[in-house]
This record gives sequence, C-alpha cells and structure tokens, in this order.
Amino acid sequence: MENQMTALETLFTDSYSKFTSWISQVRVDEVNEEESRIRVPEKTIRCIWNDQLFKTKQLRTTDDDELEIIFPGYWNFGPGPDFKSAAIKVNGNTLEGDVEIHVYSSDWKAHNHSANPEYDNVILHVFLWKTHRKATQPPVEPFPSKPSPLYGAHIFELELKDCLTKGILELNDELDFDSYPILHHFNYGQCHQPLARLSKEKLTHLLNAAGDARIFTKMGRFHDRIIINGYEQTFYEGIAEALGYPTNKEPFQKLAGSLTLNTLKELLPKRIRKAEKVLHIQSLLFGMAGLIGFKSLNTADLPADDRKYFEKLQNLWEKKYRSLAPSISLTQIAWKFGGIRPANFPWRRIAGLAHLIVRHEQNGLFADYMEAFQARIALSGDKGYTVNISSKLYDFFCIEANDDYWASHYSPGGKRLVKPQLLTGPSRSREITINIVIPIGLIFARASKSVKLEASFNVLFQSGKKPGDNKLLRFMKHYIFGNKKDMIKVLANDKQTQGLMQVYQDFCTQNDNNCLRCQFPDVVKKYFS
Repeated sequence: MENQMTALETLFTDSYSKFTSWISQVRVDEVNEEESRIRVPEKTIRCIWNDQLFKTKQLRTTDDDELEIIFPGYWNFGPGPDFKSAAIKVNGNTLEGDVEIHVYSSDWKAHNHSANPEYDNVILHVFLWKTHRKATQPPVEPFPSKPSPLYGAHIFELELKDCLTKGILELNDELDFDSYPILHHFNYGQCHQPLARLSKEKLTHLLNAAGDARIFTKMGRFHDRIIINGYEQTFYEGIAEALGYPTNKEPFQKLAGSLTLNTLKELLPKRIRKAEKVLHIQSLLFGMAGLIGFKSLNTADLPADDRKYFEKLQNLWEKKYRSLAPSISLTQIAWKFGGIRPANFPWRRIAGLAHLIVRHEQNGLFADYMEAFQARIALSGDKGYTVNISSKLYDFFCIEANDDYWASHYSPGGKRLVKPQLLTGPSRSREITINIVIPIGLIFARASKSVKLEASFNVLFQSGKKPGDNKLLRFMKHYIFGNKKDMIKVLANDKQTQGLMQVYQDFCTQNDNNCLRCQFPDVVKKYFS
C-alpha cells in the first residue's frame, strides 16, 4: 500500500529553537548550592517510589514500626508534597495523606517544610539516607513559624537505602527519566488552557516547529561521529542503539562501537554462503557482548538442529574469533532482561542485527536506504516534492528470518514459539526511521546542499501514517492536552508527536514537573496566541 505525500513546508525550521534558546538564557536556576553537589538527584528517589522499586514486604519505619504501602499516591506537579493521596498501614492502622520524598532526611528541615501548611497532610517522609548533616539556612517563607510536625506522631519516616531492589547507582542508570512521571495523575498542567485556546493551525505550527527542533537535537548527537567514523559506521551504531532502546541502549552502543563494520569485514571469510555469514556475525556479536555462554546452556538437552546451532556459534567464537576480536569490557551483567518484553530480549535483537548487516553488506545500510528513499522522490510542480510512502519504506529495518533459531525462541533453550516472529518488527523499524534515519539523512542532505533531499525527509517526517503511542505520549495527552479530542487530533503524524515530546523535555523535565516554575504557558501566550 502506497501513500503519496507532498511537502507543503519544504524545509525544517528552527523557529521553536529560537525561543527555547531565549528561555534558557533567562531561566533562573533555583537549585541551591548544597543540592547541586548531590550525585543522586531527588527525581531518582521519586521514580523509585513511583514504581515501588524496593522490597515492600516487612518494611519498618525509622522508629521500627511495621509499614505497608497500600497506594504510593499521585505524582504532584504543583507545590507541596511529592505524592498526594497516598495510603499506608502503620502497625495495622490505615492512614491516608501525602508523601514527601528527599535524598537526605535532613532535607525536610533544610527546605523548611515544617513552616509550610501545604505539608500539613504529610503522613510519610521517605528518603534514601538518614543523615545528621548540617542543614542549610532555609529561605524565608510567607507562613507563620510553628513547631515542626515532623516529630509528631502523625508523620512517619522510611529510609530506603537497605530496601532497594538494586544498588542506587544501578537504578539511577536504568531509569528512563524521559518516561516519567507515568500515569499517576489527577490534574492538568498550567499550559493546558493556553494551548486549548490556540487555533488548530497555530497549535499545529507550534508542534511542527518543536518536532523540527527535536530532529536538530538528534542531529547534534550524530554530527561529529559522522565526521570521525563516516555515515555507514554512524548509521550502524545508531541502529544498534535503537535496537537496545531504552534498557540496553548503552551496551548496544559499546558493542557496535567496538565491533565496527570494518572489523567485521576484516574478520569474516571472503567466500561463504549468506546463512554462514549470519552465523559468523552472530558468533562475533554474541561473543563480544559477553553473551556467548547463553547462561551455561546444556546443549545435550536440545533438539538436534538447535544443539547444532549453539555448538557452531560457540566453536566459531572459541576457535576462530576470540583471539582476533578487539577487546571489549561487556559481560552478561551489562545486559538487562527484566522489565522488557521477551520478544525484545538482547539475544533476539543481536541476532536481528546480524541479519541486517549481511543483508546490506555489499553497498551498506545507509547507502541502500538512501537509494530506496530517493527512488520514491518526485518533483510535484509548484507544490514541492512528493514521496511515495509505502510499507516497504517504513518496514525497511524489519527482519523476517523464519529459519533462524531466534525467530522461534525468546531465550536459549526456551520453549519453541507456536509460529516464527520477526526479529525486528514494524514498530521498532519505524522508531529507527524517526530517530536515526531522518537526523542522519538530514545531515547528509545539508552536507550535499540538496533541497530536494531535505524537503523529502520533511515529507517522510510528516507522513500520514498513524503516529506511534507509548506511556509518555498518553501521559502528555492527558496532562498537556487534557485528553481533549480536538487537540489530540492535531497529533496526526510523527513530527507533531515528536514535537509534543520535545515540549515536555524542554519545559516539564527542566522544571522538575513543577508547573509554577514553568515559563511555557507564557511562551504560548506571547509567541503563538
């Protein structure tokens, strides 16, 4: 199925970037000097509490009371406690109220919460470390001084350091802050009303401009790498990162950066069949990834074909490639398997990457994509450039390899699937197109001074294919758009959904999701109303 699209706004614009740049120059940093030295940000603790990433059974307060978390509360975006309307049990008694989160126990006093009536409903104070460090002088607040309620019986304290499911630094690295807060919400942001008053045309213009800015940000990640490593290697590394996003992005990046395309070309035998090349590359990738042991798999228990596959992989690595391969520090511990769908396990993603490399070994991944893309561009009179958007273009990175072991299994020695599955599916292929292809393609277009290519990538970005959805987008539709159908309808393509994500990144996350400190509502009124 094909869909013809013509560029109306032919080039990417930097109008959104101009006013966000101005905002960044006038924004006042409200973090005090002491907090700026804390290595673990408070948002990490908020995310840990939000997801309950600690041992919830047999919890004890700092006064050794039995504690049970019934409901952690709703993430608060305004002033006051971090979580509202929580429910806990202390020594069997149910309490309802708010929860305040800190890195250190002494932050309660440092922030002068005791003098602020907005914290009167706090029932639980949660912190990572209990400390007796000297508190900073709190700011003068417009509330009458009163005795601290922290020491009253109605506020309990929980120290998390010994309760975490993993080490704090490991959790901090694993948490995808762009995806927070998740759908624990009960109100709308202060930008909702100004945005709701915009016409459809002006709201579309804002989101399109923000979408362009998001692509420019991604271009910044790749520009220097292209200069140093070239388009093909950078494209390959970008695809690898996207295959691991978000949980295994870093190890995939290290893997592709160490086992480069040139290294693969040097190590592989020159004349072997395609299926054998896939096997050789899988052996190299699994070996370099530290996953070649497959959790000490007992191949004797496997069916004959499966046993033969694993034995070949391990023999190739041990006898041929281990001594030749470049050094890399990856081990099995670097890879995360918890919290992701089995279809996305690193084994399957690595196997799929091997197929992609072999499929495009003659000309290169980037060269083959650009050839396929440019073949679909046509000049459309005064309207600009038309691109025939087809499923083949969106599904360019899909991998169907029904004869591969991983097409029918999620794990080594695991249960055989009822029917083979794609190693890389349409959803991930589309994410690669948006996050890797368009920014690198736009760098190439501008380096080549090709208006035709830039306009065509803009068309691809605005294609009519239904944009993707995820928990962060669902949250923003609620919090920023108020779930209003007429506003959500504006999110007609990937450029606009990416634009909404950029607005969230530039304003919501930069202000710790505190609407009272956010300048975006004023920006909307000043620049777009």
